[in-house]
Amino acid sequence: MLSFFRNFTKSRYGLIAVFLFLGLIAIAFAAGDITGIRNGGGATSSTLATVGGEKISDTEVKDRIERFIRNLQQQGQTVTMEQFLAQGGLDIAIDEMINQAALVEFGRKSGMSVSKKLIDTEIASNPAFAGIDGKFSQQTFEKLLADNRLAPALFRDSMIRERYGNWLVNRATIGTDVPNGVVAPYASLLLERRTGVVGMINTAQMDPGADPDDKALNAYYVSHRARYLVPQRRVVRYAVVMPDQIRAQQTATEAEIADAYKKAGARYAAAEKRGVRQLVVLDKATADKVAAEVKGGKPLADAAKAAGLDATNFEGIEKPELARQTTAEIANTAFAAAQGALVGPVKSQLGWHILVVEKIEKIAAKSLAQAHDELASEVTQRKTAQALADLRQKIEDGVGDGKNFAELLGDAKLTAQVTPALAAGGTDPENEAYKPDPAMVAIMRSGFTFENPDDDIQIAQVSPEGGFAIVKLDRIVAAAPRPLASIRDKVKTDYLVDKALEKAKVAANAVVAALNKGVPMDKALADAGAKGPPPKPFDFQRKDIADKEQFIKMAFSMQPKKARLLEAPDRKGFYVVLLDKVEPHDASGDPMAMANMRSGLQQQIPAEYAREFIRAIRNDLKITRNEAAIARLRADLTRQGVR
Repeated sequence: MLSFFRNFTKSRYGLIAVFLFLGLIAIAFAAGDITGIRNGGGATSSTLATVGGEKISDTEVKDRIERFIRNLQQQGQTVTMEQFLAQGGLDIAIDEMINQAALVEFGRKSGMSVSKKLIDTEIASNPAFAGIDGKFSQQTFEKLLADNRLAPALFRDSMIRERYGNWLVNRATIGTDVPNGVVAPYASLLLERRTGVVGMINTAQMDPGADPDDKALNAYYVSHRARYLVPQRRVVRYAVVMPDQIRAQQTATEAEIADAYKKAGARYAAAEKRGVRQLVVLDKATADKVAAEVKGGKPLADAAKAAGLDATNFEGIEKPELARQTTAEIANTAFAAAQGALVGPVKSQLGWHILVVEKIEKIAAKSLAQAHDELASEVTQRKTAQALADLRQKIEDGVGDGKNFAELLGDAKLTAQVTPALAAGGTDPENEAYKPDPAMVAIMRSGFTFENPDDDIQIAQVSPEGGFAIVKLDRIVAAAPRPLASIRDKVKTDYLVDKALEKAKVAANAVVAALNKGVPMDKALADAGAKGPPPKPFDFQRKDIADKEQFIKMAFSMQPKKARLLEAPDRKGFYVVLLDKVEPHDASGDPMAMANMRSGLQQQIPAEYAREFIRAIRNDLKITRNEAAIARLRADLTRQGVR
C-alpha cells in the first residue's frame, strides 16, 4: 500500500519533501489532477518540530497525510488511516518535512535566496496556468488557486521551498564514478551460485477441524474486518456533453463549403509531386566522379555508398518544399528534368548536389463538386468543435457566477444522471458485472476530487474529441466492511483456511527442525504428514532471481546446510527451503558483469549522496521534536482512522 510512498522517499527528489510534492505540486498541477488544498487556518495547532527558525505544525502534517491517503483512494487503493499509521507513515511524514525545512534553513544560512522574478517566471511557464492561446493567463492562475482554496502566497512559498531543495540536492549529487574496487564485490555477488531443495506443505492437505459456531465466526470476522473492506464509494450527479450530441446542429451549409473551397487556395489546384534522391558532397571532383558513375547506370545510392556517403530520399515532395530544403535553383532544375534524369552537380552553400528524379506524380485539380464531401466533413467537424468549446466556456462561466447544478443543466438543456455508489476507478464493488465506460471512469476520477457535497461543480473531460461532463458530488459512502450476514459463507471458508494454515505452519516448523538436524527432505516431509508435491531441487545465480518466486530469493540470504520456511502467497501453505551449497565467483575478470554493476551503482549513488548530504545538514542545524505533540497527533489520527 505504501510502497510507492517509501520508494519515492528513497529517490533523490523524494528526500527533499515528499509531502510538499504530493500536496502542492505533483498532484495539484504537474499531474494535472487538481485536488482540494486547504490553507490550514482556523484551528489551534501545535508545533511538532522546530528546524532552526522553521516550525512544523500538526495541522500542516495532518493535512498532508489526509491528502496523501485521499490521493491513494482516488487511485482505487483501499488504504485507511489505520494502515498508514501501522506502516510508519506518520514518522516518515514528519521526517521528510524536517528534511525539507532543513534544506530551506541551510540554504538561507548559506546566503541563498529565491527571487520573486524566478518564481514569477516558473509560474508563467507552467502549462497548468495557460489560457486558450497557450500563454500564461492571470485569470486561469487566480481561478485555479481559488478553486482549490489555495492562497497565492502559500503556493509561492511551496515553490520557493521546492527551489531550495532542487538547488542544494542537485549540486550535492553530481559525480557518480565508481572505482573497480567498489564494483567488484557487488558484481561478484551477482555471479554467486546457490543450490538446494524446496518442499511444500499445502494448506489444502491439512484438516481444518470443525466448522465454527456463530460466536467463533463473529469473533473471526471482527478481527479480520479489513479483509472484507469495501473501499470508499461516491454517488455523483452528472451530465455528459459529447460531440455527437451537437454535431447534427452543426452541419456545414453549401455557402460554408464554397467559402472553405475558396479559402483552400492551392490545396485543390493541380499539383506535381516527385520522388527525388539526392547526394551532397563537399568537393567537385568527388561529385563529378559520382555523377559519371550514375550516368553509366549505377544507382545513386550505390555510388554514394561506394564513396562512403549516404544519399537522401525525398518521397512525394512538391517543388516549394524541395526549394525550402535545398535551394530554389536545385528545385527548379529537378522539377524541369524528366523521370529518371540526373541533375547536377549543382553548387550550393552546403556543397555539390547530385539528384536523380526517380518518380513523377501528376495530381489533377479538384473542382468544388469533387472536394465537396471532404470539405463538408471538415467544416462540420470544425463547427462542432467550436460549438462544444463555446458550450463548455458558457458552463464554466456559469460555475464562476455561482450557478447551481440544476441551473447549469437548464441553461445547457441537459438531463442529469446519477451514478451508483462507485469506487474511484468507476467500478462497483457490490456488482462485479458492472463495467464502466471510459467516460464514467473520468467522471468518477473527478468525483473523487471533491471533499464534500458543498464543493463547487467541476467540468471533467471525458473523451479525446472534447466531450466533457458537468460533475457534482451527491454523497460519500465511507469505506466499511461488508456485513457478516452477506458474506457468511466466505468468512466461514476463510476461517477454515486459516485454521488449516495454522496446522500447515506447525508441520512446516517440524520439517525445518528435522532438516536442521540432518534428516533428508523426503523423510522430514513424510514424518510431518505433508502430502504436497515432491520436493524439487534448485540451482540459480543471484543475477537470475529477479523474477523468481520469493522462496528462491530467500535462499540467497541463508546459510549453507540450514533450512527456513516461508509462507506461500494466498495462504496456500508454506515453502520449506534447504540450502545445500554456495559457490562464490570473482567478477573482476568479467567486463560485462562489472559494467552492468557499475551502471546499477551509478543509479543508486545520487540518492545515497542526497541522504548523506541531508543528514549532514540536519546535524549542522538545531532540530527539536515535540514528542508529546507527536503522540497527541498520532492519537488523533488513530481515532480518525477508527471512526
